[in-house]
Amino acid sequence: MILNLLEQQRISGRIEGEYLQGGVGGIQAMGLVRVLVSEADYAEAKKIINEWESIQPASDISKPEARPSGGLMIFVIGAIVGAWIMYWILKGPN
Repeated sequence: MILNLLEQQRISGRIEGEYLQGGVGGIQAMGLVRVLVSEADYAEAKKIINEWESIQPASDISKPEARPSGGLMIFVIGAIVGAWIMYWILKGPN
């Protein structure tokens, strides 16, 4: 997207490392992908990118509230049901 923005302003460049992010799976791969432009176009490209970043909406990503997962309750219920089934199987017909 950034490269397209620069190309609209007649600044050519290339992307380096665009396929590396997929190689690390779900881990955030910060700093692996870069947009490269010539040194002569660097100042103008930086200005365009800064202007674009300044008009972007603020990120409203917040951590979800921590909720108990109920894992302990499920474990206890499973243990009770499992014990009852084992008792029923091992008791067998008299």
